[in-house]
Amino acid sequence: MIQNQILPGVYINVVAGKRGEDVLGVRGIATIPLELDWGAQITELAQGENPFPKLGYLLSAAPLVLVKEILNYATKLIIYRINNGEKAQATLAEGITAKARYAGTRGNSLSVIVAKDGSVFVVKTFMDTLEVDTQIISKPQDFIASNYIELEGTGSLVNATVTLTGGTNGTVSSTAYDDYLTALELLKYNVITYTGSDNAVKSKIAAFVKRMRDEGVRVQAVMNGFAADYEGIINNTIGGISGGVALTAAQTCATRAGIEAMLGITASGTNMEIIGWTDVNPRLNRIQLESRTKNGESLFVIKDGKVKLLYDINSLTTFTEEKPKDFAKNLVIRTLDAYVMDLQALLDEQAIGKLRNNVNGRNQLKGMIVDMTKKRYLETESIEDFTADDVVVEIGTERDSVVAHSAIKVVDTMDKIYLTVVSR
Repeated sequence: MIQNQILPGVYINVVAGKRGEDVLGVRGIATIPLELDWGAQITELAQGENPFPKLGYLLSAAPLVLVKEILNYATKLIIYRINNGEKAQATLAEGITAKARYAGTRGNSLSVIVAKDGSVFVVKTFMDTLEVDTQIISKPQDFIASNYIELEGTGSLVNATVTLTGGTNGTVSSTAYDDYLTALELLKYNVITYTGSDNAVKSKIAAFVKRMRDEGVRVQAVMNGFAADYEGIINNTIGGISGGVALTAAQTCATRAGIEAMLGITASGTNMEIIGWTDVNPRLNRIQLESRTKNGESLFVIKDGKVKLLYDINSLTTFTEEKPKDFAKNLVIRTLDAYVMDLQALLDEQAIGKLRNNVNGRNQLKGMIVDMTKKRYLETESIEDFTADDVVVEIGTERDSVVAHSAIKVVDTMDKIYLTVVSR
């Protein structure tokens, strides 16, 4: 490894070796850029959370089909809104305007009823026919901005019933995806998914993922029809029917990203049943499945009358001594990624700026690495055949640097079972 870093920190390179509060990284978080009718630029949704206040729809609504697909599996979803139009608004009284909290056409579904009740006014907000907010105020300045509207201006309230209008979704700017990727540098997540078809955007995301992984941020991306030949990119190429809705192969990248975010180091996605799906498109025969698997494609299939993920692989198809065939298996990559992130967290917290760079300090560093590796990976059967001799810590080229080597052997799942049945 080249020892030319400027900033203090832990720098880790992952290659194959010769054959013969817990900080198990971030897990369960996916992110997606979307055009939306409603919502902030960055919205975080937890699995099981009602998205209506943040996105303006129930999870079962058609505009949120991709959100639902991801949250069937991921514990959290970070949505980046790539469009920004105009906010809907309406005049409540002279000098007083009700304005939607967010830009977008969904704001045109808002209505406000103001009714005098003695010395106060009751202000009710509706999204379609659903009452979403009620406040009792004496003057417009008393109104507390809600998840749906805010009041602007001054004047005297009167009885009124108004519907907001003028909300637009706007367009996607030429820098929207660049801005999205810039924002991601400050967020924690596992998997990016892009459900569009723009090859220029795919290339930007692929380059971003490679840079992040090179910098120690071990993320992956799921995209359609992008044969990256890289362990950080999953090439999803099969569509399907989910809850009666036909999804293209680009759209089912959301499903695949949710699965990848959910999976940790204890399980493979191979042969996993897909929630809510009844069919795939296209259906492939065995020869096609074999060919497209060799091409590094992630495929959904009909198996035993159920829709399943055929094989938990990424797009890597060119194998070398440093990137052998194992690196095409996502369980292997997730385990190595988790190990890298664990080492970074451990050593950032307990070693950087704390241990002396002498024999005793380097022995302490080795002990930390060995102890963490055994407790979190060897004892959980995520790796095997590990001993303290697999960790070597040496002084680096500068007085404040050390070089550590840790050799681990990831335990994969049984994906291919060959049986011989003998008739007796």
